[in-house]
Amino acid sequence: MAMEEAKARVEINPEFLPFLKRINDDSIDEDVNLSLAIYLFTAKKVTLARAAELAGISIADFIQILINHNIHWAEYTEEHKKQDDETIEFLLKEVEKHD
Repeated sequence: MAMEEAKARVEINPEFLPFLKRINDDSIDEDVNLSLAIYLFTAKKVTLARAAELAGISIADFIQILINHNIHWAEYTEEHKKQDDETIEFLLKEVEKHD
């Protein structure tokens, strides 16, 4: 069974139009898709990779767009810090063993 492409029809408030690119007919769709992908990513509803996929661009391009808009794309949690601290402690012990 083949999946049919689903399209949603959305009416955009005309006041948004001056802020959207008008390079070709698809550019507004691309801008809206990118905006939705950024929203879903920043709201932590999708991963970075999924957001890039939804926007139809590479992860590197998506990251660059986030950087250009001062949106943090990497998260450094307390769990990451704990893992880093444990790794550093382990490595320091290994160095001491070899001295």
